[in-house]
Amino acid sequence: MAQGRFRAFLFGGILGAGAALLFAPRSGKETRAYLTDKAEEMWGEGTDIYSQGYERIKAEAANVQRTAVQANDELRDKIENARTAIAEQIAKNAQSARDAINAKIPLMNDEDTLAAEADVLKGQIPDAATEDTPSQDETAGDDAPQA
Repeated sequence: MAQGRFRAFLFGGILGAGAALLFAPRSGKETRAYLTDKAEEMWGEGTDIYSQGYERIKAEAANVQRTAVQANDELRDKIENARTAIAEQIAKNAQSARDAINAKIPLMNDEDTLAAEADVLKGQIPDAATEDTPSQDETAGDDAPQA
């Protein structure tokens, strides 16, 4: 509301100044020349203000761009550091898992040990085949219906 009153006051002041200039004791030619000079002076001031504002905005935009680029670079560095840390942790976890598995299940890289274990297993195979093997008559009985 107050802003509307201020605008009305300013507009009224401009109209009053224009009317005062037109009814001043100067001739029309002098008044027009005076108004032209004032308009050119105000135009020059407006152009200067515009140029200064434009330069300030341009400088601030460059600062914002620099800040954004710097923040982007910092973010990329943080992401890369996090990625490296995660990769290192995964490698440590994998090695720990390998070590735990190797501790529970020893690997037999020695060929003599492997051959000895194979011979023990070969000796156990015929024994297992003869033990608890149902005869053909017993298996047929399982399929026959019971009365």
